[in-house]
Amino acid sequence: MIWKKNKYKHNQVRKISKSLKIKEHLASMETKQKINVKIDEAVGEGVYANFFMITSSPSEFVIDFGRILPGLPNAKIYSRVLTTPQHAKQLLHILKKNIENFENKHGEIKMPGIPEDKEIGFRGDGQNS
Repeated sequence: MIWKKNKYKHNQVRKISKSLKIKEHLASMETKQKINVKIDEAVGEGVYANFFMITSSPSEFVIDFGRILPGLPNAKIYSRVLTTPQHAKQLLHILKKNIENFENKHGEIKMPGIPEDKEIGFRGDGQNS
């Protein structure tokens, strides 16, 4: 009777172990899944942008890519991307990671016109102090 009980427990442990291995395998397949990306020639040429505007609503982000030329008062938008807040945040993370990788390889990206020691934005302890 003890042998049958231990055999039952052993079979249960094997079933659980097999189930966990299957779940781990499926999880690893999800992370390693390859996506085939197709891009047509016109899109592949790209659009240069040095001007960006972002607006949002509770359900979407609108990201405009444009150009502004020195000496001209107007910027022109050449491309607009609409996305969900979740995908906008995903873009933020992947862009941050790529900038960090770039700076690790090529050095810090300097922002012209912004002194390195100057704070940007609002101050919490009185605006005019």
